[in-house]
Amino acid sequence: MIDVQRSEHKAIISGVLTRATITRNFDKKYRKLVSDKQVVIDLASISKVDTAGLAWLLMLVELAGKNSCDMTLINLPEDLLKLAKLSAVDSLLPIQ
Repeated sequence: MIDVQRSEHKAIISGVLTRATITRNFDKKYRKLVSDKQVVIDLASISKVDTAGLAWLLMLVELAGKNSCDMTLINLPEDLLKLAKLSAVDSLLPIQ
């Protein structure tokens, strides 16, 4: 299960960010995270991530660019960082 706590210009995503949890409804609901001018996404509470989770984050980065949203990812779990490096996409993530 994924939980998203949202406040002004910040979102805290917690739980499992995997193929099983990134449903069409989840995606549709949380694409709105990048509709503001600026957003910080805190991933410290992600307990598990797979390539689908990484792909979803990359999709958010792309949408943020299209929406002129300044998006920053903070507190990425070590597993996510390793997966991004192995996939050679770590340079595409706006990590602070």
